[in-house]
Amino acid sequence: VTGAILQPWIAAAADKSERYTLRQRMTGITCLGIVPAAVLMLAPGSRFLSAGLLMVIMVVVSVQQPLVNAVNGYYISRGKSMNFGVARATGSLGFAVLSWIMGYLVAAFGERVIPIAICFLLVTMVAVISSFRMERDKSCNGETIEAAEPFSGSGKRTGTSPRAPGSGWALIKKYRRFFLVLGGIVFLFAFHNMVNTYLIQIMERFGGNSSDMGTSIAIAAVCEIPVMVLFSKLAEKISPNRLIKIAGLGFLLKAGAIWLAGSVLMVHASQLLQALSFAILIPASVYYSDEVMEAQDRIKGQAFITASITAGGMVGNFFGGKIIDAAGVPAMLTAGVVCAGAGMVLVWIGAVPAKGRGEDGTL
Repeated sequence: VTGAILQPWIAAAADKSERYTLRQRMTGITCLGIVPAAVLMLAPGSRFLSAGLLMVIMVVVSVQQPLVNAVNGYYISRGKSMNFGVARATGSLGFAVLSWIMGYLVAAFGERVIPIAICFLLVTMVAVISSFRMERDKSCNGETIEAAEPFSGSGKRTGTSPRAPGSGWALIKKYRRFFLVLGGIVFLFAFHNMVNTYLIQIMERFGGNSSDMGTSIAIAAVCEIPVMVLFSKLAEKISPNRLIKIAGLGFLLKAGAIWLAGSVLMVHASQLLQALSFAILIPASVYYSDEVMEAQDRIKGQAFITASITAGGMVGNFFGGKIIDAAGVPAMLTAGVVCAGAGMVLVWIGAVPAKGRGEDGTL
């Protein structure tokens, strides 16, 4: 919750900053996570202290996400060849591999290896961020004015002049359609997290177990990685706003497939639709935000996308559990279909191309 609240606020500060480069801001935020991780590693205290330190670390990681996404747009605006899909797929693969390794390490050495691993990863992240080459200039967001050109699916920018940064209600009025897309993403990820968080309950309904759950998650991961790797090629042929609409339909199809499933095998089969839903929406939302947001609002756009995904996850986790307790798994799956349907409608209404912008910059 804290991360979702702070993401847009920190992004707004980043958009307005002329003193620090994006790299310097990312380095500083990451270092804020190293301190509690080191305390947790060197001086483990009570359960409440450990929970508080872990919360700080999770907030740091959460607020970094839109800044990491903004790096993609930064380099593209300077003519660099970037492939966000490959980067995102590498993250998914790295998560899977690290989860597998950590499972063995925790079993062998206990929970103390977790803060050690966190420290190692954050220090490594600082080293990687330090390798970025970024300039500072007197412009909307502390970087050169080249960043004022919005991103297109082909990997190029189209020229528009920067305007004053927007905030609050003025920002919502300026990007009305974009905020409809954000609302759709909240609903889509509410469904997504209902299924992922309570997948074991879904499996147990059909006589499955944790092994079946792991297999189902693996199927989804295998399906999403190739799509993300090839996403840049896909974005050259289909505009980001259309890809978001396709993803919205994919989520609804997946929700319907799981709702209709009558066996563990059918649940596994429904995970194949991960390629048409989650795998497209994650990179497409980054591309779309960069396309429709003007330079002075671009980092805020990435933050709103990330915050919407986070908010959707919280809604799905909370209400999914409440519905299961009150009415069972079938009722939760029905709610998931409703959420996916609402999300699809909102993204279909809201996802318009940047060329639909008015002369005053509104969309």
